[in-house]
Amino acid sequence: MADPTRRGPPDAHASSTGRALTGGDRLDSHFEMARPEYAAQLRAVGIRPGWRVLDAACGSGSFLPWLAELVGPLGALAALDLAPDSAALVERRAPAWALPCPLEVAVGTVLGLPYPDASFDAVWFANTSQYLTDAELATALAEFRRVVRPGSLVALKEADGTLTRILPGPPGLVLRAVVGWAAAGEAQWRGCLRAAALPSWLRRAGFGGVRGRATLIERAAPLDPVTRHHLRNTLIFAAAHAADLDLPAADAALWARLRDPAAVEQFLDDPDFYTSEGNILAVGVVPPA
Repeated sequence: MADPTRRGPPDAHASSTGRALTGGDRLDSHFEMARPEYAAQLRAVGIRPGWRVLDAACGSGSFLPWLAELVGPLGALAALDLAPDSAALVERRAPAWALPCPLEVAVGTVLGLPYPDASFDAVWFANTSQYLTDAELATALAEFRRVVRPGSLVALKEADGTLTRILPGPPGLVLRAVVGWAAAGEAQWRGCLRAAALPSWLRRAGFGGVRGRATLIERAAPLDPVTRHHLRNTLIFAAAHAADLDLPAADAALWARLRDPAAVEQFLDDPDFYTSEGNILAVGVVPPA
């Protein structure tokens, strides 16, 4: 089975990197659905006024206005993304945001950050560790530690594939699919299964004061239009990519049903519809020199 996290088909909501679910439309819809929980997670990091903060793998840039509010007019932001189209989108959007602080945008990789040592007070790395192999994650953490000043923060936020549920459906429906995709060699889903262990990854990378917390993003019928739009596309995408998995009969039957967009609409209309998406926030401090 091909790895859609590397080269997604036309329905994969991919950016120019070819990785599934990284296109600006997908990132925007996910952000809007999860806005209250995402805002709370970012506030919990501890970013302070006057700080210089790197939004590593910034995607469509939705976190940047919030980061700008936290650092204020005496702070500064840098936004980096691997996809040139994502960086260009951030540059187009920035004037409308009217940020209170300077913003610099660059194309680059978290595996080799284009910034000097100790040049930031914090790194924010959201929803992207899932795309990295274990070796790549270790490299990225070393890079984050390098560019952050001693005593300052690195924050990782990631989807936890073990906490995602969809009802009405067989218990463990989503987890079995994620495990199947991970077993097929799809790096993105391995990364989602690794999310709960991110605090231990920070400790092994030499960070101190590590803290971690899970947040559940829960939605139930009746759904608002923003949530419905996001979940509709997510279910259609997941159903298409579950087709080749070896699953229990009940799982396979539901995913087959959800490959029909009309059936997805009916599923979302079910008064018993419920979904939860788990997110892990892990924060570590660079030890004093």
